[in-house]
Amino acid sequence: MKVASVETLICDAGWRNYYFLKITTDTGIVGWSEYDEGFGSPGITAIIEKLQHRLIGEEVYAHEKFSQLANCLTRPAPGSVIGQAIGCIENALLDAKAKSLGVPCYELLGGKIRDQVNVYWSHCPTWRINHPKFYGPAVKDLDGVKATAAEARSRGFKALKTNLFVHDEGDAYAWRPGFGVQFLPELPVDKRLIRNIRNHLEALREGAGPDMGLLIDFNFNAKPEGLKRVLRELADLDLYWVEIDLASAKALADVRRNSPHPISSCETLIGMRNFLPYFEHQAMDVAIVDAVWNGVWQSVKIAALAEAHEVNVAPHNFYGDLCTMMNAHFAAAVPNLHIMEVDIDRLPWESELYTHSPEFKDGCLLIPDRPGWGTDPIEEAIRARPPKVTGGLLQYKRA
Repeated sequence: MKVASVETLICDAGWRNYYFLKITTDTGIVGWSEYDEGFGSPGITAIIEKLQHRLIGEEVYAHEKFSQLANCLTRPAPGSVIGQAIGCIENALLDAKAKSLGVPCYELLGGKIRDQVNVYWSHCPTWRINHPKFYGPAVKDLDGVKATAAEARSRGFKALKTNLFVHDEGDAYAWRPGFGVQFLPELPVDKRLIRNIRNHLEALREGAGPDMGLLIDFNFNAKPEGLKRVLRELADLDLYWVEIDLASAKALADVRRNSPHPISSCETLIGMRNFLPYFEHQAMDVAIVDAVWNGVWQSVKIAALAEAHEVNVAPHNFYGDLCTMMNAHFAAAVPNLHIMEVDIDRLPWESELYTHSPEFKDGCLLIPDRPGWGTDPIEEAIRARPPKVTGGLLQYKRA
């Protein structure tokens, strides 16, 4: 079974776009994957279009061979958007291969270990603060934060993750200097910011109750000095983990040694070699792996590397529903899964874009047993929603 054609499709997804890769085989089987250009990754589509000339005519089953070939062809500029394009192609090949065998993708990964996956409600209530036009009810203050946390508890979720917000200037707004939303490249952390973070977390705890796992994502928004200060100030809070991104494994290891809370990291890394120094320096308690970027097959290798260093993994997942299904197969198969990220707030038209939506029960994601990823994008619905010129981080800025 060989690759006959390669096509990318893009559609409007509210404040961003959704991106899909469609690989059609010479037998008529179609493999799908989802990728993303909105999280600081413009240009993946162009790279896929360049690589497709070496992909057409290749054997679908030999996805490892193509990944190695693509890495050779792009050797001078590894990782980043090139790595994401290669991962996207690998994921579509996996879907086509599994469909041709009539099995779910997890069977290609060694078989499933679990029938359901513990998840946390991500961006809670982030999307309702940042994008109230698409995710409601809108959250403007700490009362709204508390109400969203109470909703998470009432819907059976055992953990939720939030971000950094400022509440003492009227309506709440996101604090994201690491992404240029506030252009402050020195990434300052002062008493006022710490106070706002504490107030936000305390409102979540009040709404969610004592048993909810509270996760907070600092992302790239502070340097080690500021991180250590704020973690000391939050030492008395019961936090499930603090998520941090730093380019230096040694610097992150130093933050971890000084943290009263578990540290998770590595969501933006591509390839085992880039993860290795973080494991060697014991920089984090939980390794976050983006299987959309790395490719699910390569991500299983990263999970095995984590297991060799006694570290559990958690999928990075804040895209569309196809990505959630792709990550579900990764999460079902790897032995050292900690928990999986899922955005519960969805677009009003999200379910119209796919043949099947993710299913949840008691705060867990159920693993689908249909062939391939267990869902396909619906082309007519995608084409009916033309994409924005841009979206995601490249478009967003504080009003």
